[in-house]
Amino acid sequence: MTPETGAGSDARETARLEAFSDGVLSIAITLLVLELRVPRVATQADLGHRLLELWPSYAAYFTSFATIGVIWLNHHLLFRLIARVDATLLALNGLVLLTASVLPFPTALLAGYLGQPGEKLAAIVYSATFLAITIAFNLLWLYASSPSRRKPLLRHGPDHPAVREVHRRYRLGPASSLVALCVAPFSPPAMLAITFGLVVFFALPHPVHESAS
Repeated sequence: MTPETGAGSDARETARLEAFSDGVLSIAITLLVLELRVPRVATQADLGHRLLELWPSYAAYFTSFATIGVIWLNHHLLFRLIARVDATLLALNGLVLLTASVLPFPTALLAGYLGQPGEKLAAIVYSATFLAITIAFNLLWLYASSPSRRKPLLRHGPDHPAVREVHRRYRLGPASSLVALCVAPFSPPAMLAITFGLVVFFALPHPVHESAS
């Protein structure tokens, strides 16, 4: 096998993984709309009232949509740095997809119980899901960026600015999610604020990714 052939094979395998991941995330984000149900009422006035009462479902939809969108964005950015894949990386990528695709359930759970008995348990489940997502992403990145393997998976060495930046940003994910989980039993709104801040943070542009290619 020539070096060019090997590089081409690595690129195809990486592209296949990205295409599969994009498909899973696109299906998950599309299925979110099923949480929005048409109310059955007798009059127009009743319809307006019922539509207003459904605001938790709207919140669940937009929150989950934004979160899965940020997951897709960060997944895409990581695979601008990853040049090839192996069996372990495939499994860790599957773990990321598992935690991401289950997100609509805890979001709908929190939206259904927010402000009602059971909201604290719903908040715990919701924040625990975010913690699982951040841990899965970190496991994927730490394995991919490990400098100890003979044939690196990344396009760049450990001292490249883009690699260092991802390390810096990703350390914040599990720590912030753990804080949100600890706060959830006492104040679901505070947990939501921390989680929303984390989503916004990971949605911000990565300055060094301009040099990642």
